[in-house]
Parts: sequence; C-alpha cells; structure tokens
Amino acid sequence: FRVFDAVNDERNFETAFKAIRDCGKHIQGTLSYSLTEPRLGGPVYNIDYYVNRARAIQDMGADSLCIKDMAGLIAPGDAYDLVGALKRALRIPVDLHSHATSGMACMSLMKAIEAGVDIVDTCLAPFALRTSHAAVEPLVVALQGTPRDTGLDLKQLLKLGEYFESIAPRYRDFLAGTGMAVIDTGVLWHQIPGGMFSNMVAQLRESGALDRLDEVYAELPRTRKELGYPPLVTPTSQIVGTQAINNVLFGRYKVVSQQVKDYVYGLYGRPPAPVDPAVQQMILHGYERGQEPITCRPADILEPEMDRAREATGDIARDIGDVLTYALYPSTGMRFLRWK
Repeated sequence: FRVFDAVNDERNFETAFKAIRDCGKHIQGTLSYSLTEPRLGGPVYNIDYYVNRARAIQDMGADSLCIKDMAGLIAPGDAYDLVGALKRALRIPVDLHSHATSGMACMSLMKAIEAGVDIVDTCLAPFALRTSHAAVEPLVVALQGTPRDTGLDLKQLLKLGEYFESIAPRYRDFLAGTGMAVIDTGVLWHQIPGGMFSNMVAQLRESGALDRLDEVYAELPRTRKELGYPPLVTPTSQIVGTQAINNVLFGRYKVVSQQVKDYVYGLYGRPPAPVDPAVQQMILHGYERGQEPITCRPADILEPEMDRAREATGDIARDIGDVLTYALYPSTGMRFLRWK
C-alpha cells in the first residue's frame, strides 16, 4: 500500500501504517517531490530534506520508500543525486514515481537506475506520456544486456500494447487535446501539475476571468511561499491554487477559503516551511478554532466519527464500505448510497 501525505508530515502516516501492518501487507511510505527552485536545492527542498524525512519514514516501519514526482519536475542529474543519497542512507528499497508531463521522465528514470534505484513506475505505451508515466517498452530495450536488465519479454509487452490500442478509442475523449505537444514544457517554469492547472482554468472560466490567468501564474509562487511552500499535490495544490485566484480577483487574502484556514491552523499537518506570520494572522483572524496554530499531530484533535457515520447511514448502508463512503464524502456519498 502506497501512503503519501500532501505536506510530507510523517506523523499523518501513523494510523495508515498501523492498519497496513496489522493486515500483514507491504507499507510503501511516500514523499511528495517538490521544488522551490528550477532544480533540487534551496532552503526547503534539498537532499537533506528528503533524506531526513525518508529516514523518519523508515523508522516508522515502512517496507519501501517512494519519491512521488507528481508534476514530472525531477531533472536527470537531480534524480541521480537524490537516489544515490537515499540508497546510502536507507536499508529499504527505493522507488521513483515520475510523470512524463515535462518530458524529462525517461531521462530521469535512467539516471535513477544508474544510481541504484530499486523500482521505477512506468506504463504500457498506449497510456504513456502526456501527464501519465514513461513507457515501459523503451526502458526494457535500453536495459537489455546490462546489469539492470528487467527480464521482461518485449514481445509480450507489445502484445499487451496491441490489446490496449484496440480498446483505447473509447477513452479518447479523456485525452488532453489542448495542444499539439504530448508534453507540457511550461511545467518546467510554473511547476503546476496538470490537475491543478485544469482546476484553476475551470475556476477562472466560471468567474468570467480567464483573461487573468497570467496574473494568477504570477501570484501563485508568492501565495505558495507565504503558506510555507506546500508540495503542489492533492489537496494542497487545490488549496494554494484557489487562494491565488482569490488573491487576484478580490485582493490579497480578502477572501479566504475554509480549507486555507484549516491548513494554516495545522489541520493538514506541519508545512514544510513556516507560514508567513502576517499572512497567518490575517487568515486566522476570527477562525472558530482559534488564532494559534496547533503543533500536535492533526488526528489527535479529531473527534471519533464512526458511530455518527453508522447512525447517519442507518438502514441504507449494506456494509462497512457504505458507511466509509458516507464518512469520507457525507453529501455526495449519501446521494450515491440512496441511488445505489
């Protein structure tokens, strides 16, 4: 089971790790890969940052570690340096998960392999590239006859590819068709993952302000810095993106979402860097939980919810899965259960 946290706060892994361990399954602790500079380094996301957090995850009982490069930002040289440092520091296997969004994934995977990475995430060619992963077939050929030969049968992979090509047309409407290129080289500059970009465009279009996208691009790095440089991965990517839009449309921190208030208060975990004190004061002014952020593990202040979820679902829930559906998604979950 791969477990990741949006702000890389390993304390948020405790409950999930225990549940996986109790089931006798494999725990893969995950670090969301992020940057504050064009390349690995700087005051927050440097090699020491990742190695120190990786050691903490290993000490919590993880069976392997994954570096989750959700926006395809890891450069080949950085992949080599980071994987090498992790292999020297850890006893557990290391996995590199990188998306093809920027066009660097294949190169970065190869450099990670040179550095001794144990696992790389790929997919079959029909569903590769774009915002997906690097294709497995070229890597298999590139590694044939080397000490890192995968042992995979290229003919069988091609046969599987032919099958998926035969059913792929039914999913063609879900492919990104906004440009000719199958990669987004803009991500090398703005570092915005595909899903985050789509959400921002949708919000601006709904507000009749799509012409202000460039202003949002300019505002985003400033907002992210003030909020403690969270990795741009679900849900923090949406939290930061929405706040950047609000700052552009209504004035800086004149409109603040509930999610931003919860994040600054500490309900999502400890940010990678301190939140700007002046911004923190503005955001938490009048916040119902208080003006001083928590420092404990967020789950420690949560009230038990299962009994309330069981009561709310009553006779409509057929099993524990239905109860959990409601607990995770109270509004849409209940609508789904009634339809079901």
